[in-house]
Amino acid sequence: MGVMMDYFAATEQELAALDLDLGPAGNDWPYVDCKGWILEVEEFAAEIDGRDPSEFGRDEPLRGADDPEFLGPWTVRINAELVDTLTRLEEGQIRGYADRFLLEDWEAGRLVALAGLARSAVAQGRALYSWSSV
Repeated sequence: MGVMMDYFAATEQELAALDLDLGPAGNDWPYVDCKGWILEVEEFAAEIDGRDPSEFGRDEPLRGADDPEFLGPWTVRINAELVDTLTRLEEGQIRGYADRFLLEDWEAGRLVALAGLARSAVAQGRALYSWSSV
């Protein structure tokens, strides 16, 4: 058993209509499965874009942020700097990075899908979120 981590895009109205206990998959909502990745998205995006992960802003917790006994699942709005970085990442850049650092094909594919999700989210006026559960 590990950490389930899904990224999805939604407007405020769409987010309000989702049952966040079920996550995007349980709502039959489009998502990118990033199971097991907690900090990797920020680290990979920063390295590919030539940045330091500390340059990214803070994500906005939407559920359980003020309750230390909240056991999840957790949903956070991804910070604008990370979303902007993801929108700039091209598939060739990601695949080149994956080849240099010996990432698995599934990891490269996951990053390509996540960059595509970020681009479509911005183009459609949606925010990017992560949903996680243990």
